[in-house]
Amino acid sequence: MATTTRETVERFYAELFNGRNFDLIDELLTPDAVNHGPSDESAREAVIGAGEIVHASFSDAVLHVDDILVDGDKAAVRWTMTGTHDGDFLGSPATGKAIRMRATVVFGLREGRIAELWPMLDFHDLLQQVAA
Repeated sequence: MATTTRETVERFYAELFNGRNFDLIDELLTPDAVNHGPSDESAREAVIGAGEIVHASFSDAVLHVDDILVDGDKAAVRWTMTGTHDGDFLGSPATGKAIRMRATVVFGLREGRIAELWPMLDFHDLLQQVAA
């Protein structure tokens, strides 16, 4: 059964990120998936690295998908992450504060798998929330 763009993106958030099943990465991303984010990492490295940082810093983190807009093999996702700052986050020690971060990510798919990611995350707001 062919997977739709929406289904692939929903699985990315529900099963891989929120479900913490990073073994799905090779099923959901193409081997050459490109990250158009601020780092030079591949999409695979960026997704795994972000998951490790988020779940270590905010152990109860959940990404709530607010909107998914699909146009053929592209999808734009607006999400909100909530959680508790209970671990070190980029040098900021745990504060126990509740956090909320918003983001928009554009996905490009090829043959039912994610081939490109354009993440736009509000790190500035998150860093202000975790400041001691």
